[in-house]
Amino acid sequence: MAKKSARSKGFRKQNAKKPYLSKRDIVLLCLLIAAVAVAAFFLFRYDDGALKVKDDAIVADGDNWLIVNGSNTRGGFRYYKLGEIGELEGFTREAKASAGDERLNEYVFTAQDEDAAVKTAVVSTSHAAAEAMSRYAATTLSGVENAEVGDVQSKEIAGQTTYYFLYGERPAEASGEAAETAEEAAPAEESTEAAAPAEEAGEAADEAAQSAASYRRAVRAYIDAPHDSCIVLRMEGSGESADACPTDEQLLAGLESLIPTVTLEKGGK
Repeated sequence: MAKKSARSKGFRKQNAKKPYLSKRDIVLLCLLIAAVAVAAFFLFRYDDGALKVKDDAIVADGDNWLIVNGSNTRGGFRYYKLGEIGELEGFTREAKASAGDERLNEYVFTAQDEDAAVKTAVVSTSHAAAEAMSRYAATTLSGVENAEVGDVQSKEIAGQTTYYFLYGERPAEASGEAAETAEEAAPAEESTEAAAPAEEAGEAADEAAQSAASYRRAVRAYIDAPHDSCIVLRMEGSGESADACPTDEQLLAGLESLIPTVTLEKGGK
């Protein structure tokens, strides 16, 4: 009688099922999950230095902070502290709301001596590179009637590379003529090299209107600051005649006194 084979007895050779993921695949998957978790952790905890805004006001600890609106950085309104402004000998400092953004302050220095050649200094901020912003401003002001704008120059002042230009204005024949000319001179589109603030053209128009009945000499200067921004400085004097205005030497000497009052934040981009 023939013996029954193992197959006939119900024994079958079972093929072992392979796992869906190999050990190597499992290790790679774990590493990928860990990398995603770390990236998410830093994304939600990332602090780029932006100041908080509460009740439509910037939360700031000091009343002398130089703050810029970096609105084209990471979208929306984002404010950054660029540094602090100190006192200027012989001048009284006052904080005033910026015409372009009421949340920001610009600092106006007024000479205590009424007979001083340089009567006013103003320090503000701009979200643009110093050199590009200086050339934009010079181009804008050169369109103001009766204005004489010098070339943009650079000079090391108080350890800062300073871009500046001198300019002067004669009285305009009509009170509104200079302001109208300044508005027309402003470029239709912002420079791609510098995100020039919209208030720059309006400021030029205001300055022209104010100088309609007097001569004026001034210097504008720009120094680079953190967060791809710059500090804007202006010193000026006016009078009933050109001889009553400050000389270029007096303006530059005043600028060399003004720049050291700015203390920039360390670090930042």
